[in-house]
Amino acid sequence: MRFFHPKFFLLFLLLVGNIGFSQTEEIDSLQNLLKTADDTTQVNLLRLLGIKSRFIDKEKAVAYGLQSLEKSKEIGFSVGEAKALYSLGLTHGMTDSYASSLEYLNKCLSVARKNNDYSLVCDIYNSMGIVYKRIGDYPSSQDSYLKSLKVIDSFDLQINAASVYINLGVLHDLMDERDEAIASYQKALEIYDGPNPETVKNDVETNLAVMDFKDGNYQAALDKFLRIVPYWEHQGNNVKLFDLYSNIGHCYLQLGQWDNSEKYLFKALDLADQLSLKQGEAVVYHNLASLMFNQSKLGKAIRYSIQNLKVLEGMEGTYERKKEAHEKAYEIYQASGQLEKSIFHLNRTMDYKDSLMDETKVKEIENLQVRHEVYVKDREIEANTLELALLNTRVEQNRKRTLYLIIISALLLFSASLLYFRYNAKKKSNAILSEKNKLISEQRDTIGQMNKQLEKRMLRAQMNPHFIFNSLGSIQHLISTNDKKGALNYLSKFSKLLRQVLESSVNVSLVLSEEIELLKIYVELEALRFDHSFSYHFEIDENLDIDAHEIPMLLVQPYIENAIIHGLMPKKGDKQLTISFKNIGDHIECVIEDNGIGLSKTGERKSNRISRGMSITERRIQALKQHSERQLVKIEDLTNEDHSGTRVTILIPKE
Repeated sequence: MRFFHPKFFLLFLLLVGNIGFSQTEEIDSLQNLLKTADDTTQVNLLRLLGIKSRFIDKEKAVAYGLQSLEKSKEIGFSVGEAKALYSLGLTHGMTDSYASSLEYLNKCLSVARKNNDYSLVCDIYNSMGIVYKRIGDYPSSQDSYLKSLKVIDSFDLQINAASVYINLGVLHDLMDERDEAIASYQKALEIYDGPNPETVKNDVETNLAVMDFKDGNYQAALDKFLRIVPYWEHQGNNVKLFDLYSNIGHCYLQLGQWDNSEKYLFKALDLADQLSLKQGEAVVYHNLASLMFNQSKLGKAIRYSIQNLKVLEGMEGTYERKKEAHEKAYEIYQASGQLEKSIFHLNRTMDYKDSLMDETKVKEIENLQVRHEVYVKDREIEANTLELALLNTRVEQNRKRTLYLIIISALLLFSASLLYFRYNAKKKSNAILSEKNKLISEQRDTIGQMNKQLEKRMLRAQMNPHFIFNSLGSIQHLISTNDKKGALNYLSKFSKLLRQVLESSVNVSLVLSEEIELLKIYVELEALRFDHSFSYHFEIDENLDIDAHEIPMLLVQPYIENAIIHGLMPKKGDKQLTISFKNIGDHIECVIEDNGIGLSKTGERKSNRISRGMSITERRIQALKQHSERQLVKIEDLTNEDHSGTRVTILIPKE
């Protein structure tokens, strides 16, 4: 009689995991997240949905994987494309579609190499080894594992090596190469340098225990299983613990330790019920029936045998286990003297034996078909390789052309460099000339400034004699009218004015306060000259700091003179003159206003208003225009029906 082998059930648990209602709820949650996720997140969620759906609905799992693949291509996400192809390869492999699995893994291999993702390349070869092992092509499986190890050595990916050596050990065990299997397991333990060394150690220990169990060394297997249990109890991994409890109970059963066997089998049964592991329940019930039968507790043996058959009844493709279950029931009923039931189960055993033979033949044919499909795919890959070699030849030819182009380009670059150096030399020469021109330009500007200063001095020199001659004429007038007192008073003030003018002769400009003082003396002289026939008034803006600004010397004096001589003197009656200085932004505003005859009285008088002093002053004001864009002089005729007079507004830049 043959019991269900622990190794094959362990493989099933590793593939399936804990599948129940919680996983369905998790799929629903992922689908809800998918509705609002961005493109990259959608790629990852679709791939994860494919992984979660593998053992619930293969078609949905494949559909999700393909959607993840198409979305990755659509947004140009090459990493997502590689992961989607890898996931599709695993999905087909875990659902026995081995040819499709290898096809997707080969496609993934190409993308991973383009991305230089050699960690994924290592995983792909590892997965190919598992697929080839499943279809019984052990040489190809071993070759894939060795390729994975070669990538690991080439790119120092030692963290991935342990799993490859463990899989290689399983392959050696399947090929009955015990020493090689143990060596691979030991190698996995030696080289692992990741975050979970205890997990790897316990996985290796589990595989070694399975080897001992297979060889009939039940005590050695039991010792290993018992050493592993505390670790997974601490981790809280019930799937691992179920497998361990079941195997420990089976070992105690083989060693004849009935109480310990029953204890661990019941612990395994509780976990199988919690995890909804129907196949696990069937294995435990089978071992419990064997345990009670060996103790001659036939009533309990019959009850557990019935439970075993009941669990297996709804399962498909379990002919081997159903045959073993009916065979055990036949033995129990025969020992209990229930011959009719014994014969029934014997017949069912023979039926399943025949079905099993048919199933074995079908599987052999399917394996041959899969191998043929794999062979065809391999030939396609070889054809693609040849095509790639042809492309490489063309690439080599293009490389030579590129080399020639590089040589030609180098020559052109050398020529361009010579031209560049010549250009730089010429540029430096031009820069020197430019510096000299700049120096000449600066000197020209300096000379221009000096010329302007000289021109200002010249204009002032022309204006001063004009004023002096006018003053002397006034003194002569007083003397001729025999006004000695007036003449002496006038001469005294004139000498004071002349002294201030001479003291300031070295300066082109005067502080505004000094200029106002000169103007006051001048107006007072003119008032004396004309026997105080007009009144005058100076207005100074409180906001104007008259000691902080300079203005050209006697700039406004000709306008004041013009207002007195040509505006006020021809008029009869009240004569008034107002001179004001105001602060207007960047300018000083000087307003000279009289209530004389105005500009439009007669054409003759209007032409007389433009004196030589004013023409000189206009030229001086023109020299100030470089400091301002505004109109600096404005002359207004204030004459109307009730009033006459003239207003002159002069804007003097503060700079």
